[in-house]
Amino acid sequence: RRSRAASLGILSRVALAAMAVGGRVGVAPGPLAGAKKKGLKRGRRAASAAAYKDGVGPLRRRRVMGECPQVFENTGMQVALRDLPAIVVNLERRPDRLQDCGARLAAHCPGLCYNRFTATDGKRDIIPASEVASSWHTGRNVVYQRLRAIRKGWDDLDTYKERTLELSPGERGCASSHIRAWQHCLECAGSTNRPLLVLEDDAAPTPDFVATLSRALAALPADAHILYLGYSQAADWRREMSPELVESEYVWTTVGYILWPAGARILLSKLPVDQPVDNWMAQLNASGDVKAYCVRPKIVRQAEAWNVNSDVAHSDEHYWGPDSDIHHSDAFYWGPEEHTAKDPKPSAGPTVFWDVGSEDSEISTEDL
Repeated sequence: RRSRAASLGILSRVALAAMAVGGRVGVAPGPLAGAKKKGLKRGRRAASAAAYKDGVGPLRRRRVMGECPQVFENTGMQVALRDLPAIVVNLERRPDRLQDCGARLAAHCPGLCYNRFTATDGKRDIIPASEVASSWHTGRNVVYQRLRAIRKGWDDLDTYKERTLELSPGERGCASSHIRAWQHCLECAGSTNRPLLVLEDDAAPTPDFVATLSRALAALPADAHILYLGYSQAADWRREMSPELVESEYVWTTVGYILWPAGARILLSKLPVDQPVDNWMAQLNASGDVKAYCVRPKIVRQAEAWNVNSDVAHSDEHYWGPDSDIHHSDAFYWGPEEHTAKDPKPSAGPTVFWDVGSEDSEISTEDL
């Protein structure tokens, strides 16, 4: 069994051997590429069963385009970025977003091989309450909204109110998509400690993605559960590990992160998700249940401002204070079938919430 240190060693050498072949959807070639699929499936089923023996039942079958990238043994040779398993979470009815994301990955993540991971559609798919709740209380998140306001010097602390809100279908679909991605992480890892890169289809990597990631991974503690590549910071950093790596307390967004199997097991053991999934993950980080770190500066941004051209309606969009640098998007409405990224349609009124379902984040342009 390959050690955590070996796994980190593979990833930390990403920059040294990244191949300028452009991002592509498919399976990274490897020593096991010719193995019989039947045997691989048995191994994945066994790994999945072992992962849920502590009371977390199996979820619905994942829908993934392509197979899991195969497990590579650490031979001491430099390993290309293509050897990092990666998925892009994308709704079936949004091939335009996948295409745009692919172009961005090809430009700044040379050699990254990724699979399209079909997102749960919050408007159409049945999502059990045992996985994702239907409503949430903002109390825990308000604490960090206020901390963020203090850190930024905003004069709107009295506007962040605690209340109970309904999770939108998009938020529930987003949470379900990430739950399935966590299980997928375990299935791909098998008996190894191999991590998974999870990207949402609005992910926009920065030009220094590869080099900065390599330096951050070199400083990452061996017991890390999550490494955020993109985020919006709420509280001060807990500690600085290196110029490129900090330990986080509470950050928003799920646009891009690397997840290790140990972290996936913890997340799955804490279900149901009872608030927007990025808030929920952040709360587990704040409480000490998971150990999360952030690449600094962030190397994955969102292609557009928070909630603009998004497939997710944010239930608390209108409860960010007036001084917040969140760009509210109630002037836009996307139909579930007809809209395109370049054809926004005005809403029927200033307080319309829309609910079409795929990914979640709370991000400000200032924090980009």
